[in-house]
Amino acid sequence: MSADLSAYRNDFARIEKKIAGEFDPGRRGRALAVCVVVLTVCLLLPQSSAAWSWTVLGSWFGTAAPVAVPLRIFVGLALVFGVVVSTLALWLRRWKLASLAMLGSGLSSFFGLLAYWSQSGMVTDAPHRPTAAMIVEWLVMIVMTSQWLPIVLSRSPTDLSPRPHPMRAL
Repeated sequence: MSADLSAYRNDFARIEKKIAGEFDPGRRGRALAVCVVVLTVCLLLPQSSAAWSWTVLGSWFGTAAPVAVPLRIFVGLALVFGVVVSTLALWLRRWKLASLAMLGSGLSSFFGLLAYWSQSGMVTDAPHRPTAAMIVEWLVMIVMTSQWLPIVLSRSPTDLSPRPHPMRAL
């Protein structure tokens, strides 16, 4: 009997490794999906009173609109981690993508604060105020960080694959 099951040992190990690398977002998955949709809509709207998001991303070194560097970084991070990585993490349900989405959302939240502060305090003759869309994006990134955090922290240490022992390799 054990000889019959030993033939399937590699298959069992492969399936166990695949399942251990996945997560179940539960209710938080819906909240994160709504956040991705809201973030996508907000990225299509103006970020400041003089610049749209594609202007902010497209003219990084241009002087077409008075936009501070933290706003450019915030819009880039929100697009990459808030939309792309979060969508991939929800679709593929992989721990590594979820961790990357959580860390990127947290970093984007920080740069959202800096972006709001820099746009509000910018000294220039041109219009530069942050819009409601930028403020909603910033709040959505904070919510996404708070939703990804429990998902990432729910992984127990036993779910991690064991590291190879250096003496066994010899």
